[in-house]
Amino acid sequence: MTWWKQAAECWLLPVVVLVSVAGCGGETPTATALPSAPVQPAPSPEASAPAALAIGLTPLPSVEEVQQAAPGGRVDPFGPLSGADGADVQDGTSVITPTVTGVLMVGNQKRAMVTTASGSGVICVGADGRCEDDAPLVLPTGWSVLSIDMVSGCIRLSLNDEPQDFCIA
Repeated sequence: MTWWKQAAECWLLPVVVLVSVAGCGGETPTATALPSAPVQPAPSPEASAPAALAIGLTPLPSVEEVQQAAPGGRVDPFGPLSGADGADVQDGTSVITPTVTGVLMVGNQKRAMVTTASGSGVICVGADGRCEDDAPLVLPTGWSVLSIDMVSGCIRLSLNDEPQDFCIA
């Protein structure tokens, strides 16, 4: 085969394809414009939202409505609660309502996990409920832990020789 035959075979096929594609085009179709959706103006911030949308959803209140409905917060949300010992005082007597979240045995020592207004922690049987001398106080001053029942998940606390039972919630 001669060089001109090789060149013709290499270049002839792409030229034929290009010509046939261009010849199939005929008329170029024009783009069909879709009908445009009506443009609705953005609602003004002063406009109030409807009471319920057509699909059954109720719009959320605005920031201003929430702020007006909620009472003022604490100055320091991470500071201690009023009544820093976690107890309310009624007639000179501390009243607490601990929530027992669990009981466990550590070695031979029964412990209860509780949450009071002063925080969460572990208490043990004893005069102030502390499991170790350097452990923080979880119970208000004057309260003691009389017993921890591992089976029922209840604890018995006492203030002024008046026992009160609290169980796992």
